[in-house]
Amino acid sequence: MKVLIAGGRGRVGSKVADVLEAHGAEVVSGGLDDGVDYIAGTKVAEVLKGVDTIINVLNTGSFDEEAAVRFFEGTTHSLTEAGERAGVKHHILLSIVGVGDEDGSDIGYYLGKVAQEKALKAGSIPYTIVRSTQFQGYIPVLADQHTVDGVVQAPRDLIQPVELDELVALLAEVALSGTPQGEIEIAGPERFYMDDLFRATLAAADDPREVVTVDSAGDPDALVPHGAYRAGTVLYPVRGIPLAPTTH
Repeated sequence: MKVLIAGGRGRVGSKVADVLEAHGAEVVSGGLDDGVDYIAGTKVAEVLKGVDTIINVLNTGSFDEEAAVRFFEGTTHSLTEAGERAGVKHHILLSIVGVGDEDGSDIGYYLGKVAQEKALKAGSIPYTIVRSTQFQGYIPVLADQHTVDGVVQAPRDLIQPVELDELVALLAEVALSGTPQGEIEIAGPERFYMDDLFRATLAAADDPREVVTVDSAGDPDALVPHGAYRAGTVLYPVRGIPLAPTTH
């Protein structure tokens, strides 16, 4: 099996590459660090030669709607069209829980992911979309993103963070199966309220910032699964946080 990981040198892609190579797969990394530009079309056909499976974990740091849509839609169209010509049999896309509903968050980044999923589905390559909740290790960064004038403004939204290695294992499992599976969601084993999670996480790190509960800007359960999902087993490293109701 030959696998192209689009974004293969990032924190997700590099870990997936290690797992796949340990199982005997031939892995090609395709990203800007490899000289591959999916928007410009540079080296795209070259890295797809002989590839059976694409794993698309490309990412952008832009939360601007126009920029995020342009990046996610453009790179996915490029990969899909070149993959069709190369005879790729399976396109695996990493996405976000809530995006599939197309009515979750109105943040520009999420709208970019909605456009990305649509671009994938518009192509002819059989696909698997793996939607994940937020990574456990990213929670401190998420708290930073909610900080205004030194105060963390946290809505009482539901959040169900998953350990990154469990997502990596799922992506590798889907690739090695060789079977397109449509849509799969993965979330952590515990569900919290975001304000409670931030308070406990900052306290455990001796971070003095105050966490203030604010009104939700949207659907308070937009970031957690609404249907069937793969439940991780790794517990959040900070213990003693009140759990929110969950069903599975």
